[in-house]
Amino acid sequence: MYEILNITLLIKFLVVVIFGFLTGLELREYYAQKEDVFSVGTTRTFTFIAMLGFVLHLMNFQIYMLGLFVLSIFLSIFYIHKLKIGKKGILTILISLITYSFSGIEERSIYYIPLIYVSIVFILSSKPKIKELTQKINNEELVTLSKFLLLSVVILPILPDKNVIPYVSVSPFKIWLAVVVVSSISYTSYILQKYFLPRTGIMVTGILGGIYSSTATTVVLAKKGATNLVQGSIIVATGIMYLRLLVIVAIFNFSLSKSLVLPFSSLFLVSLIIFYFLRENSENVKSNVDSNPLELQVAFIFAGLFIVMAVITKVVIFHFGNTGLQVLSAIVGFTDIDPFILSLIQGKYAVTQSDIIQAILIAAASNNVLKALYAGVFSKWQMKKAVLNLLFLAVLTLGWAVYFH
Repeated sequence: MYEILNITLLIKFLVVVIFGFLTGLELREYYAQKEDVFSVGTTRTFTFIAMLGFVLHLMNFQIYMLGLFVLSIFLSIFYIHKLKIGKKGILTILISLITYSFSGIEERSIYYIPLIYVSIVFILSSKPKIKELTQKINNEELVTLSKFLLLSVVILPILPDKNVIPYVSVSPFKIWLAVVVVSSISYTSYILQKYFLPRTGIMVTGILGGIYSSTATTVVLAKKGATNLVQGSIIVATGIMYLRLLVIVAIFNFSLSKSLVLPFSSLFLVSLIIFYFLRENSENVKSNVDSNPLELQVAFIFAGLFIVMAVITKVVIFHFGNTGLQVLSAIVGFTDIDPFILSLIQGKYAVTQSDIIQAILIAAASNNVLKALYAGVFSKWQMKKAVLNLLFLAVLTLGWAVYFH
């Protein structure tokens, strides 16, 4: 008796064969732009490779692996011959093995095959851009990123999630998690500025700089001249700071972030309105990015500041209560406010949620005062509009702090 046609199996076969065909077609288009190509095959060859993998996998897994072994031997012979004629590329070999594995991937999830195909197309078509990017990337930054990923992926999971540091009500795991999250947000902006948008308009510099560090961006832009657009972009960077803080708070304390949505969103909108009235046409300028925010020294300093701020906050609240916390918030605003805010929202202190929200707003307000000072000093007090508007945002932020009192 013949088995009734299995529709599900038929669909899987068609998916494997179709994407094998498309992979070969894409490779043929890729090689069509080159001269003197030495390839194992293109459209029909890759279709048959995908079909072979499906048929052998359908028989049993051992035969499927044997087929992979035989295919690897054939491809090795092909590559040896390729080396003899002075060619070294293994692109065709890699894609052949990937195409053969379509049937094995299909057993896990049929949706991964289109995803892999799209990835192949993207990588093949992006060769000029990838080559350009790799030439720009600093090797030291790659080493730094590798070290940071090692500390994040390997070290983070083994850190204790218990309060083991004296006078610190936050576990080592949560401390380092805060470092990873904040550094990752800053690093994304840094990469966009330095490698993908190196010559963008002043406004884009303000937006990306606000994600990276609104204080550093204020210093950079204050040196570029007191045009309305530059001053408006400083305000945009500060507006983005509010959204950045909102995201960070939401990651670690979502219930607290819901109370900050209205004040931070309104302050962001006010920043956009100010920019709207200050904007003017301007030529593109080169974004100015100082240092890699993933440098290990910076990460360890951040972690150290986190612990120090957690201890100081606990001592101040214990001895001076909410009043001491608000004064501390105003002082912290003239430094890096991220460690203070993260230690505040993750720690367990004898204060109410409203007190914590008020402290965050006061720190943001005093940080705006610091940026107003920087804008004035580094522009030799020519950026009067930026200074006044930063002070205006500081007053509005303090107004929200009073509202939560």
